[in-house]
Amino acid sequence: MRIGLLLPRSTDYPALGFDLLDGIKGFMKHSGVSDIAYMSENIGYGEDAANNYAKAEKLILEGDVDMILAYCDANNAYPLYDLASMTRKPFIFVDPGMRLPQQLPREYVYHITLQGTHACSLAGQMAGDNGRKVLLATSFYDGGYDGPYVYSQGLDAAGGAICGNYVSGYKVKEFSIEQYISLLESSGAQSVAACFSSYLAALFLQSLKETDKKATALPFYCAPFMAEEQLLAQIEYPGGTFHAVVPWASDIDNDAQHSFKTSINLISNKSANLFHLLGWEAGAVALQFASHGLNSLNDFSYESPRGKVVIDAETHYTYAPLYKGMIVSSTDNKCRLVTQEKIWITAEEHKKIIRGKIADGIVTGWRNNYLCI
Repeated sequence: MRIGLLLPRSTDYPALGFDLLDGIKGFMKHSGVSDIAYMSENIGYGEDAANNYAKAEKLILEGDVDMILAYCDANNAYPLYDLASMTRKPFIFVDPGMRLPQQLPREYVYHITLQGTHACSLAGQMAGDNGRKVLLATSFYDGGYDGPYVYSQGLDAAGGAICGNYVSGYKVKEFSIEQYISLLESSGAQSVAACFSSYLAALFLQSLKETDKKATALPFYCAPFMAEEQLLAQIEYPGGTFHAVVPWASDIDNDAQHSFKTSINLISNKSANLFHLLGWEAGAVALQFASHGLNSLNDFSYESPRGKVVIDAETHYTYAPLYKGMIVSSTDNKCRLVTQEKIWITAEEHKKIIRGKIADGIVTGWRNNYLCI
């Protein structure tokens, strides 16, 4: 089997593309499959639809690949759907899942996501529980995706209400939480819905630590990628109470997790992370296609380090359990993630999130793939 890969560029996660590749290689090696050829193209931040199409076309026409694995969010995947239909080559898209798809995939197209918007919806419900007034805090970057929008829907469903909006800047030297502190004092907030990722999450948590304890007086309900473990290990714990809903964590205990962590360590000499996980799961789907054909992917399920993952036959998107967790202090006073409870996701709950539409008149704007900054 020949697998073509459209790999991303990320400044904050420079190894992202390599980790994806190591993830799929690790799965194949663990499964005893060795006759795989990999051909890759770099699509940068993924915002250039014409470039993405040209790179995918090159892999198919010149590389004669049997399938394409691409790191693309929903918006950047759409222009490639026609190519999948024309060539009858399976396209497997992997991404964090921070976009609400505005059209569902066609035949030959499947999405493996980390269910970012679903996690944000649940975190929003937790933040707004019992009708609480919620301060929504996000970054200039994260605010351009669908996380904050889904947060607001979640807290509305719980009877909560947004009482203030803080949006951080993006320049490191100009980063300030002064407006956040002002809103804490004036809005009557009872909880904080925090949607940050990458270096902006680090800046926010660092600023909380450097400010008076009133900055962390309220409970935080964090987006999943604010709790990404590679990131947390570099950040000093700011004090306070930080809840999170996440797709996966290294402390999950199951047989698939043990195999995954061992295989990734052997193949890459590093600890497994979310990007390895996406590659690992893409390997499971690719092997199923190679062994049993395209139609076998509809309602196909597999045991993943995050639990049982199902490809929904209607949406062509995966869904899996999510986990309630906490960001706590490690022994060296850095941040770390601990999981506390598995959240079972039903097919109906999955479809409700995937079918969610951005309301008319609301525009969310960044074109680059999430975490590609």
